[in-house]
Amino acid sequence: MMHQLMGCPDDLTRREQRMMAVYQWVQGSIIVLLRLFLVPDVSAWGDAGHQIICEIAFQELNSQAREAVQRLIRQDPDFALFSKACTWPDHPRKRASEHFVNLPRSATRLGDQPCPMDAPCVVTAIEADVAALTQAGATDAEKLAALKFLGHWVGDVHQPLHVSFKDDKGGNDIHEEGPCADNLHAV
Repeated sequence: MMHQLMGCPDDLTRREQRMMAVYQWVQGSIIVLLRLFLVPDVSAWGDAGHQIICEIAFQELNSQAREAVQRLIRQDPDFALFSKACTWPDHPRKRASEHFVNLPRSATRLGDQPCPMDAPCVVTAIEADVAALTQAGATDAEKLAALKFLGHWVGDVHQPLHVSFKDDKGGNDIHEEGPCADNLHAV
């Protein structure tokens, strides 16, 4: 069903189809980044950043895909909106190693290995959750969890220091002396 909604040609491999789905999510996320920099009151990414990413992604869906998302979210006892559900993987932290990807300091881009330093990572998490959403035998509960994770991962890959370096732990080991926090990641 998701394959048809995305309008993927039949001759693409499954990996290419999943990456097309990821690209469609990422495309809407770029707009969010621009909005975050243009809104002066936004001081941290946190839940608000994830909610904005997911709301824009939701609005970019075609009507059939939007209804499929709404159908799953209606089954969630804790969230009435997809945008709010995207914060779920952080409260409490779920699948902790999948919120980021570590790159070697020499990296200039993400290469052929999705998780060059440690697996799993946010890249393989995106692939796994796209696969779970499109799996024919998956239950609605499994699809709902995959949907909430996928929305969250798209926010994480655009968050500063979530595509980072292992040796500084995404800025957690870079101490700062300002009034906001004690390390760069928390600023």
